[in-house]
Amino acid sequence: MSNQEILDKVLQENEGKIGIICVNCLIVRTRFKELVEFVNKNEISVPSDQELSKLDYLDYITIHYYKKMKNDPELQANYSNCLSLIADELFNDENIGKYLSRFDFIAFHELIEVFADYCADMGISVYDTSFNKDDKYNTDLYLIKKKPLIKTEAVFIRTGAQMTKEQYKNTFYLLNEASKIAAWTVFVTTPIGVYNIGLERLISDMEKLNVWFYVIDPIHQRVLGITKGKKSKNHETDLRDEYIKKIPKEPIRAPSRLVKISDYEFSESDSYNSKKFTFYELLPKELAIEKEKSLMRKPRYKEIFRALLVIDKISGLPLITHSRENLVLDKDLVSGFLSAMDSFISELSGAGRMSEINYQGFYITGETGNFVKVALILTKPASKSLRERLVYFLKDFEERYVQEIKSFVENGNTRLFDKRIIIPDIKDILDV
Repeated sequence: MSNQEILDKVLQENEGKIGIICVNCLIVRTRFKELVEFVNKNEISVPSDQELSKLDYLDYITIHYYKKMKNDPELQANYSNCLSLIADELFNDENIGKYLSRFDFIAFHELIEVFADYCADMGISVYDTSFNKDDKYNTDLYLIKKKPLIKTEAVFIRTGAQMTKEQYKNTFYLLNEASKIAAWTVFVTTPIGVYNIGLERLISDMEKLNVWFYVIDPIHQRVLGITKGKKSKNHETDLRDEYIKKIPKEPIRAPSRLVKISDYEFSESDSYNSKKFTFYELLPKELAIEKEKSLMRKPRYKEIFRALLVIDKISGLPLITHSRENLVLDKDLVSGFLSAMDSFISELSGAGRMSEINYQGFYITGETGNFVKVALILTKPASKSLRERLVYFLKDFEERYVQEIKSFVENGNTRLFDKRIIIPDIKDILDV
């Protein structure tokens, strides 16, 4: 069998189905160096006399594992198809697997906003109930459509990071309880949420609970309707009416009659048939390239971003300073930011609290970790979602560079921090 025939055969394995996680997308986001390390470590044969693209590497990885599986009865017994084996090998790789985080929403409130936009386009008013965690139902959104008759939906939203087995168990219970206060219940998560729990289990649980189940894919910018909910048999009108009295008077999204609000695509014809969905997706190379080009967009916070300072907590010295490309920060301004940050951070009551100050026309949002402080300098106040992204960046930075930070404390060498690696992460995580 030729190499092209092998590639065609693997592509056909999930033909006609919609994949939750796209293997091509994972590879495109991986660095060349990490792909080379992967093929060398796994003894995958690639031509040495050609300049390969990332998707070319994926072709040779695919061919390698197809041949390996064909000659190994144990692999054939453990995997339903070759694509599952390929995905497992990639996802379990220490370097490549970390890019799975791109299939999740860093900020919980961005996920809420995306689903709220989708609902508004469907003619539904969206109310934010996530603030009221004293309420026993713990819903994140509440949906109301008043014409021709009142229709209500209780919504639970979980990022991949929130989809631990313990938290999912609690969410399952909450979904069941919420069927008393709304005619329908809705569960929304991300591809990583599905990855953490398992597609088959989620479909089975949601169908058992009669829940509308959606997966929101931030890479392809699409809303996938997986299961179609049924009207609750436990719905109590009196409980519903009492609950509606407690929700905010104004919706965070109201239906728009003039324009489509959401940037995300939703296909009614491809939704609500759970058998149509599979976990992994592999696209033909040409289609993958075309999709990547079509999804290129301007970073959300680029216009208001001016600089990010990562500051050693003990010495107060900057480890990393990254500013917008066309902005040069002079030493006096950086010194002023650091001085303002020191005063700002010392006034925060309680570790890890987020707040903001105004300094020389800039808004500085700060956060303190175990080893470092971060200061985000903007021309406008940070949104809730951007603040969540900053918290995520701080946690990620301290986890990745704990040894380098400790070494810096001893010798003061900032060269330990490779800007070629860190700055792309700053841009990606903060969406600047």
